[in-house]
Amino acid sequence: MQKISAYTLMEVTVAMLLSALTITICYSAYGIITSYFKSFQDKNALADEVLALRHTLDRDSEKSNYMLKTDEGFEFLQDSSIIIYSFTDQHILRRLSEVHTDTFKLQAVELQRFFESQEIVAADTIDQISFKLVLTKDHTVSIQVNKYYSAAALFK
Repeated sequence: MQKISAYTLMEVTVAMLLSALTITICYSAYGIITSYFKSFQDKNALADEVLALRHTLDRDSEKSNYMLKTDEGFEFLQDSSIIIYSFTDQHILRRLSEVHTDTFKLQAVELQRFFESQEIVAADTIDQISFKLVLTKDHTVSIQVNKYYSAAALFK
């Protein structure tokens, strides 16, 4: 009689147990890494949104002739167009002469508009805008935009 070489039932059970343990550990590590990556992507998307708003505000300020206070926010008067920024509870809207609207999904608080360091109450020319963006419940970012006028521009 010949002896057949094979694995015992106990050896097969131990191999399956070790395989199941390895798969469980890999799946758990994958879940942890995926949640960290999702959190990283969300933070980068929020930072991109803040930078896009900042860049757009700076560009609009540079190209505009005047900044004016409005009830909902402020507007930039350019040679051939008006750009209106309005602030809602969860968004900042940028309307370009009723033709195009950009939406920044950011919450802004403490909007202040100034002219020569005096806060403006009525609709009038402004030279500084200041507000805070709420990123999380613990983190805010301050945004300030300045417009410099020549004396000739103010007396037109």
